[in-house]
Amino acid sequence: FYPRRQEATVGETVLFQILAEEVTNLTAAEFSINYDPAHLEITSITQGAIFAASEESIFFTQYDNSSGTLSVHTADLGGDEPAVSGTGVLIEIQMNVISATSSELTFSGSEVFKDPDNNNITILEKINGMMVVE
Repeated sequence: FYPRRQEATVGETVLFQILAEEVTNLTAAEFSINYDPAHLEITSITQGAIFAASEESIFFTQYDNSSGTLSVHTADLGGDEPAVSGTGVLIEIQMNVISATSSELTFSGSEVFKDPDNNNITILEKINGMMVVE
């Protein structure tokens, strides 16, 4: 999550980015995020720039503000380079703060990064997000 911690007031809209940092040969990413729907609601999801240079990509998301879940599937499908290396934004999540309680946004544990040969790329660290309501 970037930033790792946001501070806001009730009614305010915040933007979190999910980054893939220092990756090598990343072709696809799948992950789910859990959040407390009593405190936060997703208003929009946008594809990040990490696969934007590709001639074609997959970007599929589903979120449920009733249950507080977000599922993301994104991949690079073409171009001269079927994968990316380095650091970049996978998605941007815009959220509304709907209650005066701080809460955490957490990865579900099902995160997968894939290389062009469909092999798993080891994820060394996952950093959750924190929404602090003032």
